[in-house]
Amino acid sequence: MNPCLPPLFAALLLSAPALSVAGTVPAGPPAQPATHESHDTHAVQSPAAVPAVRWASDAPLREGMRRVRAATEALSHGAHGHLDVAQVHAIASELEAAVQDMIARCKLPPAPDAGLHPLLASVLQASATLASGDFDADALAKLEAVLVRYPALFEDADWGVSRSDPA
Repeated sequence: MNPCLPPLFAALLLSAPALSVAGTVPAGPPAQPATHESHDTHAVQSPAAVPAVRWASDAPLREGMRRVRAATEALSHGAHGHLDVAQVHAIASELEAAVQDMIARCKLPPAPDAGLHPLLASVLQASATLASGDFDADALAKLEAVLVRYPALFEDADWGVSRSDPA
């Protein structure tokens, strides 16, 4: 069993509205999260302190975060009115799929895994917001904050390399 899954699911349940299998947000207000006491300590959603030495990242994390970055870059066009509702919903679906893939393939030790939880929860919150409507500037800001926080926590040698930079 993947050691990342139980703590990650608890963290996501505390912070993100419930999403159905199809990736849509149910009608009505989100269900109230369970009390903190019912979850283990990994469910705490406060941001992890920046480690003295950044944590190692694994390939699924690096790939997933690149997907989040690409979706965020695409969403940034919405700030200028360049995205229609279908495009925003497609971006929301891509964000959720990227997180679900990271959850399924995660192989991080406990400390980096716990540090990743708030980032993934923020991505899922932004995805849920976008799935329920048009472009949302707050969702974009939340995603951009994740993209700034990720390299502060995790070692990823190619993170700063632009797609246009030579490899």
